[in-house]
Amino acid sequence: MNANQEKGLDMVIGRLAGWVSLAATTLLMACGSDDAATDAAQGGELVITASAEGLGANGYAFPPGPGQELAFVDGWQVRFERILVVVGSVYLHDMPDKNPGNQGETGAEVERRSGPWVVDLAKPGNEADKGGAGKVAIRLPIQDLKGMFDLEQRYAFGFDLTAATSNATLVNVAADDADLQTMVSKGLRVLLVGTATLKASEAQCKASKDGYDWAAVPTPVRFRFGLSGAVSYRNCQNPDNLGEAIASEEAPRGVQMLPNAPTFAQITIHTDHLFWNSTSHENVPMFNQFAAHAKQQNGEWVVELDDVASVPLSPVTSSSGAAIPWRSCVSDALYTLPTTPSEMTFDTGGQPLTNLRDFVSFNAATMGHLNADGLCYVEGVAH
Repeated sequence: MNANQEKGLDMVIGRLAGWVSLAATTLLMACGSDDAATDAAQGGELVITASAEGLGANGYAFPPGPGQELAFVDGWQVRFERILVVVGSVYLHDMPDKNPGNQGETGAEVERRSGPWVVDLAKPGNEADKGGAGKVAIRLPIQDLKGMFDLEQRYAFGFDLTAATSNATLVNVAADDADLQTMVSKGLRVLLVGTATLKASEAQCKASKDGYDWAAVPTPVRFRFGLSGAVSYRNCQNPDNLGEAIASEEAPRGVQMLPNAPTFAQITIHTDHLFWNSTSHENVPMFNQFAAHAKQQNGEWVVELDDVASVPLSPVTSSSGAAIPWRSCVSDALYTLPTTPSEMTFDTGGQPLTNLRDFVSFNAATMGHLNADGLCYVEGVAH
């Protein structure tokens, strides 16, 4: 090979090397662009809070105050001292719309964080409430739900309420708290402690039947309602979501992470469920059925769920066995007094419920929601 041939070969080799280098650089840039696109699609942060809303934090005034959405129609003011709730775990699944006809069916589990965490929702909060009640929500110390979410995807959100344990993480409750110790010893997931005071006068109220001795109804009455057993709330509907809900549902299912701000999922506890007179969500709270079974303890009138374990539902009777009439102490615009039947008769919706304690426990199983009013599939409860 002469000198000119060698020079030409060197030029060819040089050009080939340049092309290879350029191709490699281009390929790396393309891969980097794909990685950047992937990183951009992954992110988000999920913050878990819990709230009993304004009605839990501030109570049910009577007469109802401005903007108060619910009141005890039989004339009682109800205030809570404790709303102790045990959150056992929170979890996300993919495919919240997998089965439009069965809210409980989702795709595979994506993330789970387990506690339990004990929180008192009657105490002041540090986060905005989804129901508009101000800072009454409380952030739960659940970490590491950040940076792993597909921002184009909705995730089915669920949570469990479970029995209190001695090793639970205490959010705003002291380790030596007597009510907490009661929850641990009795295996309670929720404990409501408060006072009901009859505020309506005799002249304000009307009854579905004459002859009942309303003057004998004790007031004020302290109540301690403990709920045992675990309940799972799955694939909750979310009022924060945009778009159309599945037919027959009120809001789209699941949570979708925001790209540049935390997404809040508020475990919302509706305290009124324990005071319903039917298993329907279209309901009003009442307290006469409990006041009629209060007992004297240390100079106070007190009622617990065990005190109504033998109280029938059709009709509901007092401690003396007398049937309790329906009673309304509000305007007809707020509540229409039933006339047939003329005694308090609680609608079980076909559920095999025969006494007031079991009736309350059944309704209380549906007290968990997402972001104020989002309905969840309640595992094991045929609602």
